[in-house]
Amino acid sequence: MLFSYIRIVIRNLRRQPLLSFIHIFGLGLSMSAGLMVLIRLQDDLGYDRFHPHPERTYRITSDYTQRGGEHWRMASTPLPLGPALLSDTAGIEAVATINPSFGGTTTIGSKQLSLSGAYTGPSFFAVFGFTLSSGDPVTALAQPHSIVLSQDAATRFFGQANPLGKVLTMTAGGSYIVTGVLKDPPGKSHLDFDAYVSETSIPPHAGDWFAFNAAYTYVVMKRPAETAALYADLATVSTMLNRMNAEGKTAFHWQRITAITPAPIGLDNNIGRGTSWAKVFFELGFAFLLLLAACFNYTNLTVARALTRAKEVGLRKIAGAHRHQVFVQYVTEAVVTALLALGFAWILLGFIITYAPFNDGYEFIPSSFAYNAQMGWWSLAFALGTGLLAGVSPAWILSAFKPLRVLKNLSTARIWGKVNLQKTLIVFQYTLSLVILIFLTAFYRQFSYMSSLDPGFRRDNTLVIPVDGPDASVLAQKIASLSGVQTVAALSGRFDDRSAERTFTGWLAGKEQTVNLHYYDADPAFLPAMHLDLVAGHNFLSEDTVEKFVLLNEKAVRALGFADPSKAVGQRLWVADSTPLIIQGVLKDFTYQNAAQPIAPLALRTRKGSYNYLYVRVDPVRRDAITARIAAAWGALLPAKSFSYTWLDEYMEAAYAQKATLSLLGYLAFMAASIATLGLLGLVMYTVEVRRKEISIRKVIGAEKRELVVLLSRGFVRLLVLSGLIAMPLGYTAGVFFRHLFPLQAPFGPGYAVACFFLLLVLGLATIGSQTYRAAGENPAGNLRAE
Repeated sequence: MLFSYIRIVIRNLRRQPLLSFIHIFGLGLSMSAGLMVLIRLQDDLGYDRFHPHPERTYRITSDYTQRGGEHWRMASTPLPLGPALLSDTAGIEAVATINPSFGGTTTIGSKQLSLSGAYTGPSFFAVFGFTLSSGDPVTALAQPHSIVLSQDAATRFFGQANPLGKVLTMTAGGSYIVTGVLKDPPGKSHLDFDAYVSETSIPPHAGDWFAFNAAYTYVVMKRPAETAALYADLATVSTMLNRMNAEGKTAFHWQRITAITPAPIGLDNNIGRGTSWAKVFFELGFAFLLLLAACFNYTNLTVARALTRAKEVGLRKIAGAHRHQVFVQYVTEAVVTALLALGFAWILLGFIITYAPFNDGYEFIPSSFAYNAQMGWWSLAFALGTGLLAGVSPAWILSAFKPLRVLKNLSTARIWGKVNLQKTLIVFQYTLSLVILIFLTAFYRQFSYMSSLDPGFRRDNTLVIPVDGPDASVLAQKIASLSGVQTVAALSGRFDDRSAERTFTGWLAGKEQTVNLHYYDADPAFLPAMHLDLVAGHNFLSEDTVEKFVLLNEKAVRALGFADPSKAVGQRLWVADSTPLIIQGVLKDFTYQNAAQPIAPLALRTRKGSYNYLYVRVDPVRRDAITARIAAAWGALLPAKSFSYTWLDEYMEAAYAQKATLSLLGYLAFMAASIATLGLLGLVMYTVEVRRKEISIRKVIGAEKRELVVLLSRGFVRLLVLSGLIAMPLGYTAGVFFRHLFPLQAPFGPGYAVACFFLLLVLGLATIGSQTYRAAGENPAGNLRAE
């Protein structure tokens, strides 16, 4: 019986190639988006599966609630937590602590390369499944100033030479001996650092129990069932901290290492490039909406095609076919069509994977993707589900009609009592497509706005030159003396370079409340050179020779409890290494991270020898000539080191442009518009089919073509307007809610929803007009021959 149904399906597909193509094209478009999401989901669920004991390896997370009710859930913990658990919890087999504060620029011969890393200990290799291609895992991280490099970092720094025993000198200070090289892991991990440095290389932060962003703590239990003992010890530590701090409440929890990626919703301070469940659900939901719109297309076209097969269905039922047999036939047709659409979707996806139009620094489709058996089964299940979703509704509706009704006409068919089937399908499908298009417009506006956003500092005609800390002062003086150079300033890193970010925990004298601050080292010339504004206090004094002062942004002083920034000036701020600094000024908040992130508390310090970049503003008319002079000055002062630079505006544009994301949005918008147009085309064909004889009779009695076009079109236009009235407020509301996910929001007024409506209305009118005009021009003799 099933093979008989399949033969009928193939015969019907061949009989109506245009409608079959529309079926396959519409479903294939939406299924390509669904396959992209499935590929990402498979990749996300594959993180951290290669460790030796994933079923009993856990990461500890922190909850902190201030007295005022503000609450944080963090993936990180205080640094002393790991050693405390190891000594107090009997069921723990091993503990590893990851402190991701190591990083900066290192010098290898004439090369300067950035390095992101973390401090950890020998237990790293007992907890995680990383192995060494060179070196001994027992001793590699045992001694101070030892460093283990990833395979990629070792190749970048030393080529094919053996790196063991080589010395890496960090520009911010410190030399490290390479004691090991990691093999490329057999799978993905949320731990993705260039290097791991012995934790004995940093002074212990004893008693710093309130630096919740200091480290990431991992434990391996002897048996999975012993997590009760871990929970009890975490509760004991929380009770101790709550006695020490009356300003807030602390709690610790654990999560299995395989549950780290995708990240739980609401958990902050994650490390690694893995996604979150919030993004996964968003992508799945959006793909489902596109698929749902395409399935309504299928429903529309199936109903239209059913009219040409009405006698076939009616005769089958009169001959004894049961409803379930007709139902299965229509569902089988939908599943076969979905399988054909799956092939088309994979062809589309092949081009997308090959040319990667939606990949930039962030890979929408992982470059490591390879088609495998699991993805094959997922694809088949996806096609089966799509076929059922698309086919169940028309199969249920059409198989329910009585034989006489089917043999007579479906144009007056009604569902849910008095609701007209044709009108319901038009309004619902068009509304859904318009909501998607309006939401995509809000999405595009937000990302386009962030790409063109003024970060709050000047970036035009500015060279960014990486330098060694000790070389920065001499080189800055030489470059400043060159003709055409307007300003020269120094900074420890580049904004939006996560490897250059460093943090410390600060607190005011006499207060226990702490604040986690990102910080950069900047010389006194940096603020005026970059046009950074102060809202209180003043800049570093150029005659300072040792670090005494600090500048904070507005966000930082508010976190410290100052509503008036001027009240913070002159206060003594203690940092994590017990250094007292005077707050000399308060900076106006500016975007120093990605524009999608809220502005976090920031400190600017000034420590000589800690500057890794020179920011040189030049005369825009003579940019090339001045760059050549700077290169010559570099060669004279530092002949053993190669000269490199980037233009700040170009670097920032590359960081914020989101071109791949915007092109993806364009592809999805094309899907939404295509699906809406195809769905409308199906229903116009439905109407033309059932009113063909009426049109012919009207022509015979003298109706003009224009009158017939208006007659056939006006009902559709009313329904399109009704769809717009429903969809515009829904889509606009969804777009507004989406914008509120970002700290900096793009302008998005109701006019954008109206513009989207008129776009689809024009496409709809063109579709309606093309079909009705053709129907109005047909020879009535052919349609009335049977009468």
